[in-house]
Amino acid sequence: MTYRVVHCGTGRIGVAGLKGVLNHPDLELVGQYVWSPGKVGVDAGALCGMPDTGVRATNDWDELFALNADCLSYFGDTVGREMQSVQDVCRFLERGTNAVTISVLPWAYPPQMPPEFGKPALEACEKGNSTAFFTGIDPGWATTDLAIAALACADRVDCVRVQEVGWWGSYTAELASREYFGFGKPLDNEPLLITGGFLKHAWGPTLMHIADVLDVEIEDWNVVFESGSVDHDVETGFGIVEAGTASVVYFQLQALSGGRPIAIAEHSDRVARDAGPQFPAPNGPGDLSYRIVVEGSPSYTLELNFDGEDGRLMTAQTAINAIPAVCAATPGLKGPLDLPRYYTRNARRA
Repeated sequence: MTYRVVHCGTGRIGVAGLKGVLNHPDLELVGQYVWSPGKVGVDAGALCGMPDTGVRATNDWDELFALNADCLSYFGDTVGREMQSVQDVCRFLERGTNAVTISVLPWAYPPQMPPEFGKPALEACEKGNSTAFFTGIDPGWATTDLAIAALACADRVDCVRVQEVGWWGSYTAELASREYFGFGKPLDNEPLLITGGFLKHAWGPTLMHIADVLDVEIEDWNVVFESGSVDHDVETGFGIVEAGTASVVYFQLQALSGGRPIAIAEHSDRVARDAGPQFPAPNGPGDLSYRIVVEGSPSYTLELNFDGEDGRLMTAQTAINAIPAVCAATPGLKGPLDLPRYYTRNARRA
């Protein structure tokens, strides 16, 4: 069966998602939304470096609603516009078009969504008999799904650590890097990640899904935060990080049960490769790793290691490859445990 898709997003991950739609044998691109006026009218293939598709980009939502597509793949930037992103997607859902998204973070744990974000989505799915799926953070498959899969070979579990470790030097999002994570700030600075409650908002859902699988109750939360510097300026994708300011950020969000951590989201993120030798680093040759550490009986570690560009592709493909499963699912807002396993179907044929 072929599913007709409207794609939204032409940033670095959005372009990867657009390519994923065009490469998937079960998907047909029928519409492309763009925010930039300069991209309106451009063929979708040209937007991602592929041959022309005959689909011209538009910034007219009504034109895309009229297509009655099977699914929307929404890769829009939600920084400072979370509610607008929810409204963007919900207008498709209430018309009967399913949706996958890497963007709408408030949908990360459907059983406990902030009502201002969750209620419109649930109502739109009910009205349109449609389904929505947010893939999760970091990207979601590499943390939530991989961690859950890893528990199939566990006996007693004392703690599950979900780690992101590695080099962030090519990252271009200045607001997120400087203000939320604190890169380039004094070492005694507490960034919005900590003071604004964003840490629990962003990574709490991952730990709640893991706790559900383990059938344990999260009784409390604990946060650990540290940063470190190097003695030289560092050129990054979002600008210069000066010597003596934070060039490595380390944090833990701990979900506590029985007075100690049962699940931990742990990051060791660097913009200087020589920063923070005391913090975890990738074991593989790639710049970045997602590592699942299961402590118990048995104790073991799984590591997904890659370079930055491949990370963007994996973030995108987690959503794109889910489209057939989402379109076949019962209506509603789905979490990672609500969908069957899904895979790429873009296999080499010769």
